[in-house]
Parts: sequence; C-alpha cells; structure tokens
Amino acid sequence: MSGNHITGSVQVKKGHYYAVLNLIGPNGKPQQRWIATGLTEKGNKRKAVQRMKEIIAELEEQGVVYDSSLKFHEILELWLENSKSRVRESTYRNYKIVMNAHIIPYFKDLNIKARDLRPYHLEQYYRLKLETLSANTIQKHHANIYSALEWARKNQFVNSNVAKDAWVPSRKKKKQTGSFYTMEQIAKLKEAAAGSKIEIPLMLIISYGLRRSEALGLKWDAVDFTKKSITIRATVVTSGTETVFVEDTKSDASNRILPMSEEFCTYLKAVKTKQEENKKKYGNTYHDDGYVCAKEDGTVIKPAYLSRKFKDIIEDADLPNIRLHDLRHSAATNLLNMGFTIKDVSVWLGHADITTTLNIYSHVLDESKSEMASALWSGKRAAS
Repeated sequence: MSGNHITGSVQVKKGHYYAVLNLIGPNGKPQQRWIATGLTEKGNKRKAVQRMKEIIAELEEQGVVYDSSLKFHEILELWLENSKSRVRESTYRNYKIVMNAHIIPYFKDLNIKARDLRPYHLEQYYRLKLETLSANTIQKHHANIYSALEWARKNQFVNSNVAKDAWVPSRKKKKQTGSFYTMEQIAKLKEAAAGSKIEIPLMLIISYGLRRSEALGLKWDAVDFTKKSITIRATVVTSGTETVFVEDTKSDASNRILPMSEEFCTYLKAVKTKQEENKKKYGNTYHDDGYVCAKEDGTVIKPAYLSRKFKDIIEDADLPNIRLHDLRHSAATNLLNMGFTIKDVSVWLGHADITTTLNIYSHVLDESKSEMASALWSGKRAAS
C-alpha cells in the first residue's frame, strides 16, 4: 500500500495475526498501533492481509491521521522501538546506544524527510564519523541504518533502501598469524596464563571451547562438584563500555551440561577456596555475585578486559597472534584431529545446527578426505 493512505503490515504475536499500522499519535509523533485481526497464524495470512485492508479503510473513514512524510530520524526511532521485541536484550541495548549517541542526533539535526534521503547523505555521515571512529565501527553504524531502512521499505514508509547504494569505508583487518593453536601451543599458553588475572576464564575457554560470554557468565550454582559437571546457561555481555549484563545463552543448543575431569574439578575447587578467602579479606566491600570468573574483590571480569589481557599474554609468550575466540576454534580443531566426530564436537560447542560446525571446520574435514584418498589408494592409513 502506498500513496496517501495508512500503511502497515501483518505480523504474528503469540500465534495470532495483528495489523501493525503506521499512524500519527496525539502528540504529532509517529507511532505504531497493533490491532488484533482475530485470526490465528496457521493458514490465515491472506485473510489477515484482507482484514488489515478493511481495518485501514475503517480508520481512514474515521479520519485517523496517517503519516506521509516522516523525517528520517523518526524512521530510526520507530525502527529502534520495533526492534525491542524482535532481538535479544543485549542486541537492543547496543542498537540503542549507537542510535542515541550517534545516528539519531546527526539526522535529527539534518532534519531530512525519509523520502528525500539519498546515498550521499549517508556517505556524509560516514565520512564525518571517520574522523573519530574506526572503519569497523562505521560499518556497524551502516548495518543499523541499512536494517532500519529495510524495515521502513517493507512497511512502505520509503520506496527503496538507499543504504544499498551508499559508500561505506572498508574494514581494516589486523593480520592474523594463526587461526588456532596446536596442543603444544595450548600448553605454552596455560603456562603463560598461570597466576594472571584472567587465568580462570582462559582455563575454561581452553578446556571446554566456551564462548567468551559463556566463560564469564558461569556462576558457582552452575558448577556441580558432586556430579562433576558444569551447566552452561548464562552469558555476560557489555553494552557500551561500562555496564555488564547477564542474560540467557545464544540459543537453546547453547544450554548444555559438560562433564568435569577429576583434574579440572580439583582446579575449580581451589578457585572457590581462594574466593572464600577473598570474601574474608574484603569483608562488606566484596562483590558476592557468584561468578566463577571474578577479580580479587569479586567483581565480574568484563569481556573487553579479557580480550585485551589475552593479547598481552600471547605477545609476551611469543605465541602466534590469534583472537580470543580462536581458542574455541582451537578446541574444536584439536578434538576433530583426535578423531572425535563432527556431531560430538557440534554438541560440545553448543552449535544450534551441525551445519554451523561443518562450515567452520571444513578445513579439518578436507584434510581427513585427503588421508582417506591416500588410504584407499595405498590400502593402509598413514601413521599419526
């Protein structure tokens, strides 16, 4: 629907179709109104669309105000509000920080209508921000703007997504001299990390191939010393630079129970004993939030701090320059090289789909295929 009419779309909420209409509120600002169609989701999409058209016709007859000339910053505000119910809480917080600190203020000052927006308007914004922000950060801003315009196009606020044709600065990638560590390099890293402030999260990531957020989100109530297991069910993420939040894991598959070896069980018991000593040392100033990976005063270790200190440790130890996340890749690659199946590794890592594991670790499988080819030709498998 376009032109001088109320625009909208049908969306599903709790198994029922709603007509989501773009209107102007009493304060003169754009708003979305969700109106129940009375139709369930299964097999009723066409009926829901028809019902939405009928609702729009009724509202237009009543003289309900619609918007035909939203400003671009108003589109951004609408998209931000709409995304709140569609994305993870941490993702929404990141959207909100970027939008409110950078994107919305700029385009509010520009005061341009969404329908008049052109690629060069976005390019001017990117070039201005490049004076103080990295190309990588600008690309994230572009991704948000692109998503907002795509949402606006689908909801018929604009005819096209001009972000598709806008110039965006290229990412500057730091050279990675290795994508994973061998078991020998892992042993060297363990030695280098011993006694450091990030020893505990590194041991968790190395030993279990955990995501950074999973290691930092582990609490003592998820550690069962009797059954010798740890349960991955929460993560720690940052929004902006200061505040730390705790939330659910990345997906249902990420919620998993992993066994502890006798050695690792002993290691964590020693960590817990040390924390109990720190509680007595700091008294009422101790932050008793139950995190396994905590600083001496009990405060949780922040993700950015962990990544930064990891880089310092591998540089001092003269180890190849890899990302912290590559320790997760290292665990998976080494497990596959040891002969564990791709399905076993997929479950261990908490991948939602085995396809994810296959796509990431195809290099290991390619090497196995080469060994198979040689084995079939020679009639025997090469010694490992």
